[in-house]
Amino acid sequence: MSKTLKERLNDCDEHDSRTIKLYEFISQLDFNEAGDAFGFTSGGDGDNGEHLMYLIDCYFADKDESNGTYEEEDEE
Repeated sequence: MSKTLKERLNDCDEHDSRTIKLYEFISQLDFNEAGDAFGFTSGGDGDNGEHLMYLIDCYFADKDESNGTYEEEDEE
């Protein structure tokens, strides 16, 4: 089973590469065409962009798990 949002936030997990690409697209689109309506920032805990990326990570993990492509990381 994939991690919950809370687990991802607490563990400061690395973001899925698809998440980073999607976030960068959304952030630039918002800045260039919507006058920075969301004011996304990323790079640290608590930033709205960082939180959005963890939400997107959950989406991709859920889709991967549903499609049978999710691979759980080894527990340390």
